[in-house]
Amino acid sequence: MSEQTATRRGMALDELIERSAHGKFELIDGELHAMSPSTLAHSILIRKLLFALSAVAAERWEVFSETTFITPEQAASNWLTDSLVPDILIFDKAAFDALRADTALVATRPAALIPALVAETLSPADRQSDVSRKVQRYLALGVRLIWIIDPQVQQVTVYRHGSKQASLLSAADTLTADDLLPAFALPLEQFFAL
Repeated sequence: MSEQTATRRGMALDELIERSAHGKFELIDGELHAMSPSTLAHSILIRKLLFALSAVAAERWEVFSETTFITPEQAASNWLTDSLVPDILIFDKAAFDALRADTALVATRPAALIPALVAETLSPADRQSDVSRKVQRYLALGVRLIWIIDPQVQQVTVYRHGSKQASLLSAADTLTADDLLPAFALPLEQFFAL
């Protein structure tokens, strides 16, 4: 009888940090995915969304752009299967402040915290299968609200943790953040206007 060796997917946290010096990538469900450079239009949309969220989030949330996060469990085990870098993410302020209190970790490690909301702006090179896989990982990790922004067709697909059906918003709609940020309302026509 032959012995089969199981391949362990993912990488050590130290390896992730070392590799990040050689280019941007994400680790999604144990597989490396190179990140392509942003276009100016992509960056403009991210900036607009960052400012809009920051304007209403200060008391309860911390808003970031292109910040790497890992799960607290994976950080503790030093073995990662997911290291994700959404365009926009928000963390619970109290949980983030607790994490930030450990200044040694803040200076040397990605955020070991699951965001409540993530937003991804698609580029023409993004494949639908890769986007779907990433959305499924976010949901599996416990992200409560996911916005997939498609500037080419001026639509936002909204995924909610615990819901089997996504919502599709057009430029005529207003993007909201449900109970996470009740004061947030962004008219998409205005948002998509570069």
